[in-house]
Amino acid sequence: MALFKKRKKESVAIPFLISMVITLLVIGIPVFTLYNQKVNKSSANNGEITDTVFMPTEDNDTTILFSYTPDDKSLRPSFMILRTSAMSRTFTFIPVSNDLLCGSEKMINIFKKGGIIELTKAVNKTFDTKIDRYVNFDDKSLSILCDTLGGINFNVPEGLKGLNAGTQFLDSTFIIKLITNPKYAEDARTVATGNLFADMLGGTSTKISADMIEYAYTKDIDLVETDITALDYDNQKSAIEYMFSSTQYVSTYRVPAAKGNAEQGLTLDKDTLKQLKADSGLK
Repeated sequence: MALFKKRKKESVAIPFLISMVITLLVIGIPVFTLYNQKVNKSSANNGEITDTVFMPTEDNDTTILFSYTPDDKSLRPSFMILRTSAMSRTFTFIPVSNDLLCGSEKMINIFKKGGIIELTKAVNKTFDTKIDRYVNFDDKSLSILCDTLGGINFNVPEGLKGLNAGTQFLDSTFIIKLITNPKYAEDARTVATGNLFADMLGGTSTKISADMIEYAYTKDIDLVETDITALDYDNQKSAIEYMFSSTQYVSTYRVPAAKGNAEQGLTLDKDTLKQLKADSGLK
């Protein structure tokens, strides 16, 4: 009898064990999946790294208008469009001459009368584009940006007041002296401005990182006149990190060919504008 009971116990235990395993698989896997999703969501909310891979879209492409107003109001301001494409990891600077016309009015006069807001409208009309955001720098905020990017080695032309000619390293102080120099002809100065900033961002002196861009943004955001918000930055932060996560990003500049002269003003023709858009990705 004892042997019979023992065998009966085994025959019950084995099916029972199989049933328990199946139950755990059926119930346990979905529960574990839900738990895992909750933990991942919580980690993301807490700023922890997840396995999500960011892939940029056209929504991450931006067109920003930069202007720089020297503290010394007798000096010329500087204007420049920056077109970024996260998908192709490209930054294209398009310097805008003070003498470029919008209708019959020069950009410099439009800026002096209406500031960055009216300048944005004029640039939109002249370049047949849509500026997404604008930033207006002063001496202090531009210095922070230039020094964060690491300055630049640049071939300074002869004849500029207070500057030695030849290839040399320029920090923010000398960059400002260069682009505001009263002896610098406007057409040459326009080209130099695009060259300077494209090379600085391109990292010819320093490898630029997303952390450096965030540092400059944090230091400058309360000093500049801008319509960029903290939400804008948060929305584009992943795209910025994506672009600078590789050394393969490209920073360049395109100077729009224009007809006319400094006295009467410069105009862009349709063919010039079409080529500029093709080269820069400007929409």
